[in-house]
Formats: sequence, C-alpha cells, structure tokens
Amino acid sequence: MFPKVSDNYFTERQGVLAVSMHLNNIGFIFRETPNADVGIDGQIEYVSNGEAPGRLAAAQIKSGASYLRDKGDHWAFYPDPKHKVYWECFPLPVYLFLHDPQSGLTYYTDARYYLNIPERDREYTYIPVLKANRLDMVSSEELMTSVGPVSSNLLEYPELLKTMVRGHSGNASFPLTYLDLFCNGLTNLCRHIYFGMSLATDLADIYLEIDQSEFGLGVGSYEHDFLHSYTRFLISQNLARIDYSDYLIDWFEREMQPQYIAPLTSRGRGLVEYIRQVEQKLFETSDLVSVACERPMRMLFGLPSDIVRIPNIKEFGKRVLLISDTEDEEHQNK
Repeated sequence: MFPKVSDNYFTERQGVLAVSMHLNNIGFIFRETPNADVGIDGQIEYVSNGEAPGRLAAAQIKSGASYLRDKGDHWAFYPDPKHKVYWECFPLPVYLFLHDPQSGLTYYTDARYYLNIPERDREYTYIPVLKANRLDMVSSEELMTSVGPVSSNLLEYPELLKTMVRGHSGNASFPLTYLDLFCNGLTNLCRHIYFGMSLATDLADIYLEIDQSEFGLGVGSYEHDFLHSYTRFLISQNLARIDYSDYLIDWFEREMQPQYIAPLTSRGRGLVEYIRQVEQKLFETSDLVSVACERPMRMLFGLPSDIVRIPNIKEFGKRVLLISDTEDEEHQNK
C-alpha cells in the first residue's frame, strides 16, 4: 500500500495557489509560511513601480465549499476562538481569503480590522466577507487599503517642508496647514506625534484670534477630509508609524475623526531636525522657543463627571478586594 493523500490537501492548495498567482500577477510578493502555521498562511508585501516601501500584510487562506456560508451579499466566516484572539492581536493586517474551487473565485477581507471593531459597533457575530470583494476585480491599491497610503515619491526635506506649508485647509474659518498640525502635535521629546479633533479645533481657534479674523470656527465634511488627508500624508511620506487599519475603524465604522499618538520614524525625526535648522536661518535670536519642540501631554481632569467618577474608581477597587478576600476565605473553609 502506498501513502494516501487527503482530498482536503488538494482543495486547500487550490486556494493558496490561486491567491499566490494573483498576487504575483499584480506584482506583489507572497511569502508562504514554510513550516506549520498557527493561523497565518503567508505574508504579502506591497510593491509599487518595482519598489518595496515596507508595507506588509498577513494572509490566511481558506478553500472549499464548507467555508462559503451564504448570507446574501456576503459570506459568513466563523473563526476558531484561538484564531480570533491571534488575528486581533497580530501586528499586521490579516487578510482572510475565501476560495471557491468550483467557480475559481476568491474573496477577501481584513479579518483583524473587523475583530478590532468594538463589539457594540459590529453588525455580525461572525466575520463578513463581501461578495463584491473579489480578488480578480480589485486593484493593487484597493487590496492593500489597510496598510495605509503608499507614495513612490518620498520628498526631500526642503520640498517636504514646502508641501506641508502649502497643505492648507482652504477655509478661512479653519486656518490650518499640515505644518501647523505636525509641529503642534509633537510630544514625548519629539519622538511621537499626537493628533485628535481637539488639537485641530483648539489650534484653529487660536489662529483665528491671532489674526483677529472676522470669521468664527467652521468645521464640516470638507475640513474633516482635510484632516484625514493630513494623516494619509504622514503615512505616505513615511513620517510616522500609524496603525492605519485601526485608524479606519473610527473613520469608517464610527464616522468620527480618529485620535492617536504615533511614534515618528527616523525620517520624521529627521524632518524635525531639518525644521530646526531652517528656523535658525530664518530667525536671528537664538533663545527663541523652537517651532519644532515637544508639547507635554496630560489627561484633563476637572470635568463635572470626575467629581463622581474618581472617588468611585477608588471605592470600586476597595470593593473588588473585599469580594476577593471573602471568596478566598470561603474557599479555604471548604
């Protein structure tokens, strides 16, 4: 008797080979996991114009009719509990591919993205894979949305600085530029960049007052798109390491301006130093507070809710320990 090969082997390989072939055809690198995997079948590396800018995603590939649970406009995928935790905590976006051997079609979604949506905001208890998300119909940029925008044109510091100054909201009621947001968001000894809606609106109010503007603060969809473009600019120019997949949960699912503190890359820190060098040439005084210095951050206390909340946290901790001590004593007496 010869060794037997399971039919499942060929079904599973169809999916892996289909995904690998498509990624190869659009010019991406696919590295299949060579040893036994624990929930990740391979790694996808984005390539643009023959250049690899360091944008990566993980891949989990499922092939066969048993994974195609029809829910109308999407397929329902029920991951093992261990994989849910693993994918949710994975440091890269995790693309889930469902392959149909009968039709030859492959569908995809970012599983980590969906698992990181707060449960109260999720529409389903499973991972939905839209039928519209067909691998054979998606562009390379659309496929790698979760890794963030990629630019093959990384600007030199002089042009980068000019672009940030020119990157204006275009609204006199919201007088901000990319440079305003960048310099005023520097924190943690200029190792990190902070961004949030409060930063933008507070800055706009300050500039309106400095300019003695006749306009009041105005924020609408156009201004939100401008702030969104600022974050995309930071990522595309490789200035900060922002978890764009997590960022998109707030932007798309919760329809709110995301907030983050992200580490600057070496290129981002280099931009800070370049700004300081330009500053020394433009201003004669040497004791001037730098335009590129950190702003210390702290939690804001003193809200009306804090009067009740802060003492309750203290009391909550005491009661948790009291219950724990009581349970321990009851356990010892059994």
